[in-house]
Amino acid sequence: MSLLEVVLALAILAMSAGILATITRTATDNGLVAHRLATAQILAESKMAEVVTGAISVQGSAGWMPITDIVPQGIWYYRLQTESAARKNMVGVRLSITDQAGMDENKELFYIVRWMIDPSLGLDTLPTQGTGTGTSAGSSGAGAPAGGVQ
Repeated sequence: MSLLEVVLALAILAMSAGILATITRTATDNGLVAHRLATAQILAESKMAEVVTGAISVQGSAGWMPITDIVPQGIWYYRLQTESAARKNMVGVRLSITDQAGMDENKELFYIVRWMIDPSLGLDTLPTQGTGTGTSAGSSGAGAPAGGVQ
């Protein structure tokens, strides 16, 4: 082997190592972004479930509210916005999620939108016992069992 071949082989090896280092850094950055977005999506689904069940008021918040649940990494925030829907007695709920980096830039990282029945209508309360309109099943005159079909 000549000295020229050795130098050429080392140059090829150095360029390959540099390219592999760049690819590894890009893959790591993309993995961190994917983890951040997955965490934001899970938090958005969780907070939206709280809104749907009534644990969080649909009225919305004045700005970004901190998420007090235990989150593996970082501090996360949510913002709730409502708007009236084109359909009567419906309301649109938009829940946005961001982390500390998003708060500094005042931008959302992930959001979810749900259309739901307006909670101010009170349709989620059970009627009182005295106002029931149920019918009682009696025996039929034709010999068929009550409520049965022949």
